[in-house]
Amino acid sequence: MSALRIRRRPAHRERGVATILVLLLLGLVVGTTVFAMTGSLRGTQQRQLTVHAATAAQGAAWRGVETIRTALLALPQDRYERWADGQGWSRRDAVPAMPAAAAAAAPSTDPYACQGTPVRGEIAITGAEAIAVPRATISEVCRLPGAATYRVTAQVTGRASEGTSATTSTVEAVYIVALPGAAAPPGGGGAATLGAINIYRDLDISGGIAFTGENAVINVDGDVRLDNASITGIDTLRATGDVTIGSGIRVNTVESDGDVVLRGSSGVSQVRAKGHVRVEGGARPMSIRSDRSVTFAGGSGDVVEAKGDVLVTAGGVTISAITTEGSVRWTGSGGGAGSIRANGDIEYGGANRNPTTLVAGRNISIAAGATSAHAGGRVQLSGWGHTGQVRAGGDVVLLGSTSAGTITSRGNVRLEGSGAADAVFASGSLYVSGWQAVGAGTIGGALQRAQAGNNNVRVTVQRGYQAGVPTPATVAVPVLAAIDIPRVRVDTFPLREAANYRFEVANGRIQVTVAHVQGIPAGTYVLGERLANNSRQPDWLCRPQDMSGTLCTRPVATICQGFSPQNSCFAHANGNWTVNGTSMARGLAWFDGNLEVGNGTYVNTFIATGNIRTAGAHRTMAPNWAGYASTCTNASVAGGVNANFAELVPTNLCDTAARTMFDSTLANAAYIAGGYRPNGSYGGGFIDLGASTVASGNVVAGDNLATGGSTRIDGSIIVAAQSGATGAATISGSTTINQTTGDIAFDPGALPCLGASCGAAGTAPPTGSPEATVLWTRYR
Repeated sequence: MSALRIRRRPAHRERGVATILVLLLLGLVVGTTVFAMTGSLRGTQQRQLTVHAATAAQGAAWRGVETIRTALLALPQDRYERWADGQGWSRRDAVPAMPAAAAAAAPSTDPYACQGTPVRGEIAITGAEAIAVPRATISEVCRLPGAATYRVTAQVTGRASEGTSATTSTVEAVYIVALPGAAAPPGGGGAATLGAINIYRDLDISGGIAFTGENAVINVDGDVRLDNASITGIDTLRATGDVTIGSGIRVNTVESDGDVVLRGSSGVSQVRAKGHVRVEGGARPMSIRSDRSVTFAGGSGDVVEAKGDVLVTAGGVTISAITTEGSVRWTGSGGGAGSIRANGDIEYGGANRNPTTLVAGRNISIAAGATSAHAGGRVQLSGWGHTGQVRAGGDVVLLGSTSAGTITSRGNVRLEGSGAADAVFASGSLYVSGWQAVGAGTIGGALQRAQAGNNNVRVTVQRGYQAGVPTPATVAVPVLAAIDIPRVRVDTFPLREAANYRFEVANGRIQVTVAHVQGIPAGTYVLGERLANNSRQPDWLCRPQDMSGTLCTRPVATICQGFSPQNSCFAHANGNWTVNGTSMARGLAWFDGNLEVGNGTYVNTFIATGNIRTAGAHRTMAPNWAGYASTCTNASVAGGVNANFAELVPTNLCDTAARTMFDSTLANAAYIAGGYRPNGSYGGGFIDLGASTVASGNVVAGDNLATGGSTRIDGSIIVAAQSGATGAATISGSTTINQTTGDIAFDPGALPCLGASCGAAGTAPPTGSPEATVLWTRYR
């Protein structure tokens, strides 16, 4: 086996032999990785490593990208420090000088921007030919802000075939390497960074669901069923339970602590399961890794790795490579495998794909021929076809019409069918049942010919001869890490003090506490009627002492625009609030109880201690999603200014001096529901988005979620399942989830802590194990 190593060219020998030895150390690490990791793609960051591999050359390049990523994990910190200081490079390139204006600019807010000047040049990586990577180099290294974190850029070239017809493809990959002691990835601002959907109960998705824009990540603490639907745009699905994916559903990567079933024409590129994996119908995952067994009852695959058995029961299945600590039982006819490596037995009924190589720690049985077979135990060739090379630690038996090239055995060899062998080298005896030919060879035992006149057996009997058959290397498939989905505590009670408008009931009246609003003095008000033009206009803020029945003698301001001045927006009965009108004053609105938001367009974060339901032609825009103009100057979505709220500015959200939004993760949300009562029980938390709802902002449900009809969510989803009740979250109908729209102030991945201790930027605990992730890639 050739070692894969990072090599220095002869130039700059004054840097010393020590550097060469250090670089060779990486060679040893990556050299073992080549064979242990071939085709192994894991982790959330692996979404790019298969989806682009449209050709064999591209596939080889992506395998090289993953192999180098794994090798980077094993390097000591002083290696990265030396590289970042410009030491140990084969070639150094000049870095363009930074313009003075750029140097004087404010520091970059990009958490992956280099700290200082990056070092560029070439560190050659050789020895990766075993995975069809003839060339790979590291071209740039730099330090990132925070301790023990680095950015490494590499170019990897994959090759599809040998000779003049070879096709190559080059991928440039940028890695982020965080060594032990590095700060956790930046979340910032006291926010927890999660996926597009984060659900802490079972999830059932059906209907026409589209995730648009950025590659979506779904985290589920429970079982997942994606079926009877057309679902696109999901990059990574992570679940602590079982996952079932049906036809017409495209997911790049599935990671599960339970079992995974792929049905019909489901489009899944990668599967990582701690349980069993089953492929049915026309599904064709490119990569599967399982801590238990893998079964192909249909479909096909590319790379399969399992700690348990691999079973192929359907006909026509094709798999490029199988690696397992268990056994392989291939009973389906047709199709075939490129290579199979198993610690147990291999029963192979597929076709010879030229090449088809089989390596087993125990016994091998072949029904239709193969390129080569290497077994620690017995090898049996039956049926028909030809096997080019056979190596066995035990006996070798040929049955039917099958034939073989060179047979090497530490046991006996028996030709009991009609097929011949080119050569036999065996420690034991050779038995030929008929007129079969053996072109050459040496045996240590007796030569037994059932047909004494068969002169076509040309072997030499050499007593004590020992055939050389190496013991097959043991397969080791790494155990998958358990799915770790960060918990989010949803509790709206602590948010009441942050609200611009807090709605409660006191002495039978609706009470509104106003805070952080320019244009309304902070304080507690009740809702009353204003008398104007002999008409009573509801929903005006009034000081309690200025109330006369339902009439306010000194109205302060209105915070709602009804369908007419005489129509009310706010209603309350038996703990249930209703907001139904054209719009209301911008900002954070907190309600003690259940909330139904009906018709209208709102620039608000709606917060309820109970449940939230939407109805009618409804749209809510989170303040950060809407941006400064709509939130702080009351610009309407259709243009112009909403005169009812022209003077009302939420000062905790709006930086009027800089004309920008303040950093508020709370203002990323459209709806937040549920909270802990004083007795410790959890109340509410169910969000039901009705038909025709447009929610432009994050949806944070403390308990459960249901969508239906033509629903659109421009943001992330949290379903925290804090009530303890069972039942799956349901996303159905025609639902679109998009995280790429909205103002620059909107960050769908930054969620408020809501009572949990998420930690501010720079306070995250240091990592305990090295991490290397692929930040981005491109073809060159």
